[in-house]
Amino acid sequence: MFKTVLVAVDGSEIGHRALEEALDLASAMQASAHAVHVVQTGVYPTMILNNLEPPDIAQQAVLDSLEREADEILADTERRAAATGLTITPHKRRGHPGAEIIALAQELGADLTVVGSHGRGRLDRFFLGSVSSYVVDHAISTVMVVRATLTE
Repeated sequence: MFKTVLVAVDGSEIGHRALEEALDLASAMQASAHAVHVVQTGVYPTMILNNLEPPDIAQQAVLDSLEREADEILADTERRAAATGLTITPHKRRGHPGAEIIALAQELGADLTVVGSHGRGRLDRFFLGSVSSYVVDHAISTVMVVRATLTE
């Protein structure tokens, strides 16, 4: 039996399916539900900003945009949970997505972490597909990977 369920959300269709699975399990097991969105800092934003001037202003603009997107994704997650009659606790983290998901799972004592099999776009799949692998490889509790359908 699971007591604390953590789901990683990124606003993608597969992320929505992971959320649905997590909410179903939390409801069935009367577990607390938590959602995390990680604003990826470091390599990914830097790649985008390499040729922009001045770099500090451009980097801050990208990070501000990512922060706003994270807030929107977490607000949508709360709405989706409420529509099923459940309450979910949102968490916004910054850093390496896999490492932050693992760290939060440990902080919460989550006994189940739910992740999607990949991220939003084709480029993101290269970067973010490794997130689910990282979580599976480094988690100290159960991990559920929600896979995409063949059409995705």
